[in-house]
Amino acid sequence: MLIGDILTRAAKWFPEKEAVVFEGTRLTYKEFNDRTNRLAHALLEMGVKKDERVAVVCHNSNHYGEILFALAKIGAVSTNLNWRLSPKELAFLIDDSEANIVLFSKRFEHLYGPTKEQIPKKLKYIAVDGKIDEEMIDYEELIAKYPADEPLVEVSMDDTFLQLYTSGTTGRPKGVMLTHKNMMANAVSTIIEMEMTRDMNVLGLLPIFHIAIFVLINLVLIGGKVTFIHSFDIPTVLKTMQDEKITAVGFTPVIFKFLLDHPDIDKYDLSSLRQVIYATAPMPVDLLRRSLEKFKCDFIQFFGMTEMSPTLTMLIPDDHVLDGPEHKVKWLGSAGRPISNVEVRIIDEKGNDCPPGVTGEIIGRGDNVMKGYHKMVDATAEAIRDGWYYTGDMGYFDEYGYLFIADRKKDMIISGGENIYPREVEEAILLLEGVFEVAVIGVPDDEWGESVKAILVKTPGAEITEEDVISHCKANIASYKKPKSVDFVDMLPRSALGKVLKHELRAPFWEGRDRKV
Repeated sequence: MLIGDILTRAAKWFPEKEAVVFEGTRLTYKEFNDRTNRLAHALLEMGVKKDERVAVVCHNSNHYGEILFALAKIGAVSTNLNWRLSPKELAFLIDDSEANIVLFSKRFEHLYGPTKEQIPKKLKYIAVDGKIDEEMIDYEELIAKYPADEPLVEVSMDDTFLQLYTSGTTGRPKGVMLTHKNMMANAVSTIIEMEMTRDMNVLGLLPIFHIAIFVLINLVLIGGKVTFIHSFDIPTVLKTMQDEKITAVGFTPVIFKFLLDHPDIDKYDLSSLRQVIYATAPMPVDLLRRSLEKFKCDFIQFFGMTEMSPTLTMLIPDDHVLDGPEHKVKWLGSAGRPISNVEVRIIDEKGNDCPPGVTGEIIGRGDNVMKGYHKMVDATAEAIRDGWYYTGDMGYFDEYGYLFIADRKKDMIISGGENIYPREVEEAILLLEGVFEVAVIGVPDDEWGESVKAILVKTPGAEITEEDVISHCKANIASYKKPKSVDFVDMLPRSALGKVLKHELRAPFWEGRDRKV
């Protein structure tokens, strides 16, 4: 089934069921589909062709859902862009995508003018929630002119549906092309593994300009509901969860920490919550314990990446064991097991499978493997070999088939000939009282090639010194893995989904050198 068809089907099966909630807007499936079809006809009239990229700079809202499904129905490609980027970065990506039309939210008015000025060709701009200048086309006025009947465009499962730019945690962003087949394969597998049901009401907090869009697709496929929220303000999040009787949420580990530390969390009724989803990285075990004890519901962890649409493995509720046999408790620090219809291997540098407990590169295969990188033939050939996607992540399976993440392949530090995985050092440092978060990187060292540096954010009021951190690590991990230096900062640079941008942390130390890691 095509992505556009799942909304058409939902509108027929559940026409009066509430589908999307955003601030003062509440849409049934029929209303959602009608507005989507009107936009699809408008875009066709504006000259949008099959496989043409249309750029989107928009916050989580009903409009975003309409845009995604409208483009899917006409075979165009939704190019969702990160509104946290600078105007220069946005302009580069819009130009790289070759889009002729940009849908732009007024909430990002500060980005509009500077971005527009840096794009070499003249584009058409649709104002999603209010015009910024007179050149823009008003979204509501535009769709009001067109019928709500289904657009008749032939689309295939192998057509590109999304173009999402990687967050650039290891360098320049790449345009990941995902097909209807990719996203539907992920949807079917994750719906099964998550045991999703039609009565679910999921809080749409994580930005859907990124791969978190898959949750929206899953919900439309089963006839569930999404309640979008644009604000990361913790009281707003908690009040929305209470008032809308949210049944499932998706958070990053950092958001969990902010929630649990908020002084008013116990004032809100969160009893409707049945499922908590977390992603981007396994959660520090102590934080996961606190979260499980607080929310008392099912927890699910996703591990994957945009190129896998995005899911590789999942740690299901039954795997979240706080007390029991040692090997089961240890699974809390894992990324779970491969989802249905996805194969995962751990290989060494020669391409041979690694035995349990031995670290190698994680590779994956399935119908959810991306089509490729936009205009990057060589990078695509390097990433996809014989149907397997080479993730660049390092990890190992335990004897029970659970995947443990070691680190990014490029993040690995080689000091004096020893391989050091920053995540192991980070987990050790997080056990030290007073540490809020930490990133470990390799920096140039004339004697050892690289040395370990920890960049650390303290909890408010904590008094931790460089010596405290180094001594703590020496007592908990091999001495050669301990940081040689520690920097203290107010915050770490992050992507939209909460991944620490380590290349930004490394850059000042490697400037002017032949290599960057």
